[in-house]
Amino acid sequence: MIRSTRVVAGWLAAGVVLVGAVAGCGGKGEESGGGGDGGGGGDTAQVKTGPGVTDSQITLGLLTDLTGVFGALGKPIVQGTQLYWDQQNKNGGVCNRQVKLSVKDHGYDPQRAVVQYRDLSQNVAALQQLLGSPMTAALLSQLKTDQMLSVLAAWPSGLLDQEVVGILGATYDIEMYNALNFLKQQGQLKQGAKIGHIYFEGDYGESGLEGSKRFAEENGGEVVEQKIKATDEDMSGQVAALKREDVDAVALSTSPTQTASAVGVGAAQGLTVPYAGNGPTWDPALLKSPAGEAVKKLLFVSGSTAPFNKDAPGPRRAAEAFTSKFPKETPKVSVQLGWAQGRLMSEALNQACENGDLTREGIVKAFHEIQGTDLDGLVAGPLDYTNQGEPASQVTHISQPADAPGGLKILATAGGNESQ
Repeated sequence: MIRSTRVVAGWLAAGVVLVGAVAGCGGKGEESGGGGDGGGGGDTAQVKTGPGVTDSQITLGLLTDLTGVFGALGKPIVQGTQLYWDQQNKNGGVCNRQVKLSVKDHGYDPQRAVVQYRDLSQNVAALQQLLGSPMTAALLSQLKTDQMLSVLAAWPSGLLDQEVVGILGATYDIEMYNALNFLKQQGQLKQGAKIGHIYFEGDYGESGLEGSKRFAEENGGEVVEQKIKATDEDMSGQVAALKREDVDAVALSTSPTQTASAVGVGAAQGLTVPYAGNGPTWDPALLKSPAGEAVKKLLFVSGSTAPFNKDAPGPRRAAEAFTSKFPKETPKVSVQLGWAQGRLMSEALNQACENGDLTREGIVKAFHEIQGTDLDGLVAGPLDYTNQGEPASQVTHISQPADAPGGLKILATAGGNESQ
């Protein structure tokens, strides 16, 4: 098991309001047909309630990035979540209540996130989405005080001990370890390999770096580090440094723009080694960038969320809903992530309803009773939130860019008992 002992303190979140509604009565959140079964949710008149919950409505907050460095990923995550709750509304909803979504855009700015959370927090039962490790770090102490369950659009290993934080699947360290181990199994890395790692400063990059270091330690290799800022765009200097070190592979804990620069510059400079990326490194726009051909040949992406085109019930429902609602928009794995986050929150809310407690504390408790579900194939392996301090899954998909909806094709499922 990969587990971090780092402690991360202090967090908050961000600004624009959109609304999505969902009606309901709910079972356990298991989807049938369009996205959620009906069925009983117990005697809802006897359910305890707290902030953000009335007899007819549950309000959830989304603190996301629509205009910053991860804006290209944040928008489809929100769309996926809204689409999930739209279908859940038509299929029964949660605990005889509508679900309303209040969305704010922090632009990947922790200070904005703090201000926006203060405005949002009085009227929501939980955070359906909190995007970004720096924003989470800025908010953590207040989230703990408020007992605010927060489903992250981030996978930092340093937050596993925080009961109010929900991480959808494997953490960044596991993603990276699985990717490098896959490359070794495929004969693209040998014992003693030297790994160059370009990574964000902060929790995202440091968590990914844990994975590359663990792989190097187990295989007699070493890691050459290149730390960058979220706002850096040109990776020429970092790639040149790694080329001088004659690395055998490049690990990337970067944004999509930085990924395109690193792989494109690497190909131009002759550093044509495998590039292993964490989940947030990918956006299908990379295929249309000047680095597109190099990305298709050299990049491997590791993440828990199913690619857009995965043939499984959950991903199919999300893909069908997205293409129907937004026929002219580019399909992205972020859509599946947003749908999966909605589905996960639905599981928690339905469990809280069965427990008779829709207070914030009750929702947190119910979340940590979830186990044994892969959300109908929306994530790579079964999720287990009953062991606080451990990742919910050790399993990720290893994918490669391809001319397919969403731009990725699965090569293998790696980690835990699912390795192949």
